[in-house]
Amino acid sequence: MALIDTDILIEILRKKEPAYLRAINYLKKYGEFNISCLVYYECLRGLKMINAPKKLLAFNKLMEITNIIFLDKEIFDKASEIYAFLKSKGELKGEFDILIGTTALVKDLSLVTNNERHYEPLKNYFGLRIQNWMK
Repeated sequence: MALIDTDILIEILRKKEPAYLRAINYLKKYGEFNISCLVYYECLRGLKMINAPKKLLAFNKLMEITNIIFLDKEIFDKASEIYAFLKSKGELKGEFDILIGTTALVKDLSLVTNNERHYEPLKNYFGLRIQNWMK
């Protein structure tokens, strides 16, 4: 199973291939998507910022078949460990990326993203599995 990152969720909403076709196949197999609450927030704030009611409606419809994973103690504990390690290595990335990537690690999910570079340190040091539905 997988955790969908913001960039891929946007491509699914746009029905952009190949992400859209891969999403359909994923749904046939698993019946729902998984996203971090941070991905939910990033998409929702973006849609509200651009005042896009039709896109917001499509987003809300997609959320009916999406499991939103909330940050919990286990995720925060692991993310703080990852943060400290990456800072010591000089490879610190964005806070949301650390939390989203850590969510995938803790929940034993692959991360589906087109922003592979953002998550390279988590892949290299912590074994984060990454899929790119845009390739």
